[in-house]
Amino acid sequence: MVVKNSDISNHQMGNLVKKAIVQAKFEKRLILGLSQVVKYLMEGYSDIPTICLIAPPKQGDFATHMQEVLLQAYCLENGINTVYIDCADKISRILRLPTTESCALIFANAAGDFDCEGTFLDEDYHLTKIEKMIVNYCEEHWDEDEYSTIRLPEK
Repeated sequence: MVVKNSDISNHQMGNLVKKAIVQAKFEKRLILGLSQVVKYLMEGYSDIPTICLIAPPKQGDFATHMQEVLLQAYCLENGINTVYIDCADKISRILRLPTTESCALIFANAAGDFDCEGTFLDEDYHLTKIEKMIVNYCEEHWDEDEYSTIRLPEK
């Protein structure tokens, strides 16, 4: 039985995002923190397929909000996949971080890794099967309020 992205619930997608960030951290393909993500992208790596995870900043944190809006615009302009998640605290809990980060970036595997599938902008890099499912899910539900923000599991 083949599962289509349209058959996946927001809850199931949250579990896939969790798995993707844990795997990317283990493989050293995860960048955490708004300033670190911006720095990485400004160093000229925007041509490597990536998924940018953005959580809403804390209430009243206008500086972070403005930086995230600019990052979202940059991602849109440069074809970087953007995934909106429900809570920055959950990323910290999932990864057992001492700080809360409202932004993370998963960059693609080098070609030849066993879990990669498909060719993107650069033939030397590929997203994993799970990461491709996340991108497809977000593209399918881009305009739907119910699905536009993915809810991560609590732990």
